[in-house]
Amino acid sequence: MQMMDNGNPSPAELRQVFKIHADLCKALANEHRLAIMYALSQGEMCVTDLTAEIGLSVHNVSQHLRILQERLLVRPRKEGKRVYYSVTDLKFIQACTLIRQALVEQLRGANQTLLTADLMDAVARIVVPESVKPATDTSDER
Repeated sequence: MQMMDNGNPSPAELRQVFKIHADLCKALANEHRLAIMYALSQGEMCVTDLTAEIGLSVHNVSQHLRILQERLLVRPRKEGKRVYYSVTDLKFIQACTLIRQALVEQLRGANQTLLTADLMDAVARIVVPESVKPATDTSDER
């Protein structure tokens, strides 16, 4: 592997990783799937609970869950006749949360005050579980 001057792999060497990353982003590029991920950030849920939380039909929620499962974003767990879903890695929730926070900050910076005020109120009410909050980098290496 040929390193760049800063010691990191070159973009060409990471092409396969970028492809997988893009496929993952495609799975998240849907408001309903983002809502499912957000709902699951609060804990494991079954399809029935997700339909009530999101306001979609069982069929639609199941379709979206299938796509999220194919991209390894969620995993099922069967208990009796019910299937419960959870997020495979809380870093996906962190990433989505960071994107939403950046979006709100951009809107605030663009003086979109009414929309920003509503969004800021909504984002302020979000309770992110402690295990989802971004870790602070305490290392001196960069």
